[in-house]
Amino acid sequence: MEFSRRRLIIGTVGVAAAGCTTSTPDVSGSSAATTEVAETATEPAVVEPTTTTEPARLLVDAPPYSGSFPFALGVASGDPAADSVVLWTRLISSHEQATPLTEGDLEVAVDVSFDDGFEDLVTSSIHVAPREFGHSVHAIAESLPSDTWFYYRFRIGEHTSPVGRTRTTPEPGSLGTAALRFGFSSCQNWESGEYGAHRHLAGEDLDLFVWLGDYIYEYGPGNAGDLPSVGQRQHNSSEVFTLDEYRGRYALYKSDPALQDHHGAHPWIVTWDDHEVDNNHAGTATEDGQAGEPFAARRAAAYQAWWEHMPVRVPPPQPQSDFVIYRSVEWGDLVALHMLDGRQFRSPQPTDGEAVSLPGLGNIGVRQLSDDARNPENSMLGQVQREWLESTVDASTAIWNALGNQVYMHGLNAFVGEVASINTDSWDGYFGERQELLESIGGPDRNLIVLSGDFHSSTAAEVRSDPFDLSGPIMATEFMAPAISSTFPEQLRAFAPLVLGLNPQIRNFSPDNGYMTCEVTEATWTTRLHTLNDVTDAATAVSVAMEFTVMAGQAGVATIN
Repeated sequence: MEFSRRRLIIGTVGVAAAGCTTSTPDVSGSSAATTEVAETATEPAVVEPTTTTEPARLLVDAPPYSGSFPFALGVASGDPAADSVVLWTRLISSHEQATPLTEGDLEVAVDVSFDDGFEDLVTSSIHVAPREFGHSVHAIAESLPSDTWFYYRFRIGEHTSPVGRTRTTPEPGSLGTAALRFGFSSCQNWESGEYGAHRHLAGEDLDLFVWLGDYIYEYGPGNAGDLPSVGQRQHNSSEVFTLDEYRGRYALYKSDPALQDHHGAHPWIVTWDDHEVDNNHAGTATEDGQAGEPFAARRAAAYQAWWEHMPVRVPPPQPQSDFVIYRSVEWGDLVALHMLDGRQFRSPQPTDGEAVSLPGLGNIGVRQLSDDARNPENSMLGQVQREWLESTVDASTAIWNALGNQVYMHGLNAFVGEVASINTDSWDGYFGERQELLESIGGPDRNLIVLSGDFHSSTAAEVRSDPFDLSGPIMATEFMAPAISSTFPEQLRAFAPLVLGLNPQIRNFSPDNGYMTCEVTEATWTTRLHTLNDVTDAATAVSVAMEFTVMAGQAGVATIN
């Protein structure tokens, strides 16, 4: 179905933050097993679609509002369950005016229907958009039929938001009525390219979309780190540090019509990486290893702004507390998707390995594999999250278990030498923990799929406990998606053949922008690599460059076409 921007000119709004009730993992530090955030109800209520013989459900009146059009950021949905889904908007009149509209809370109406004309209503109700959270709305539409598509919109005063389309998942114990189709990607630096990938994703026949981090970049204008600027888009402020500055940066990114269309086309499942706060930060320390009150305040502001702008089924962050965003979303008994947080609880990247300079590039953050990296106490996930993941995967009844993970797990040796030269900001910097984790949840017949992003390039790879020892069994299969707009450094492209020669576990590599889509059945997991012709062109063409198939019960890529 073509989900064009013209079709998206009608509906939005949602619920009070207090209404976002979910079951969250234990963050007390206890070693006890924890529960899933995106847990479905034990006995989900089923509401059958209405027929022409039933009376129409009545629309509630729109709450009063005398301001200008407040849906400048569009609508979104996310974290679907068998009987519910999160509906999102943020009331704002322009991306250039990112502060709250009024001094007090606002009320909005939210409508859910089986048809896009809203004649066959499922529900219509009033919800609060709290000023404390930037008049953002996280409305949980409940008591919905499972495995079903819906339309939704928000209304306030005389204004109606764009219409979004969303769906519920199959019930627990079911495999659904068809194969699961979803897309995934990450990394959309505003200054590095246009959002042609989102334009194509909005038109893809997908059930949902998985976002793996770097939704915004925190840099100031013309300062894209090692990324080139396309010259036609610039960030709207200097580097962001405060809540209002982060709000303004999200508003800028969400002003893009292709991104709005994509959010409105199907539900998203979202996690973060580093640029939502600060490049390469780890836990409570900055990229430079500095910790303390300034960064703690910056991180808290970034976390709140992220929550305000994402359609997530998690409570809002609380001051001085861990913000638990890791959670599982289940597609019946076909796929369990475990979304990870590889930043908040991370140990600092190891620095005891010798720095390695690459010819013509110098030191770009590559070090020799070291004792600190091999120490399993040096953690990417933190103890509580790791125990949650291990217990959740162990208890899963799904045929496939997938990790929504920020950085590559398959390993990458960057230079010829007796000791592997690694990027310490990847799972290679947490070599020991990765080894223990894979031996706990992976295996040749465990059907573990790792989804990753971050590296502005794509791979299809075999994942071993020790990625540089090919004699070990394959524990998982990994697909790293290309970036939406952030670009792979041009000077590194020439090293691709060398890297592939040193890393036979990587079956395919591409430095092009784009995204991946997956089609999952009981027997097979098929991943397709979609690449853009020109990331600087919002109307760029896209093509399927490669197709990879994994067979259930057999880890690794079985076929490449």
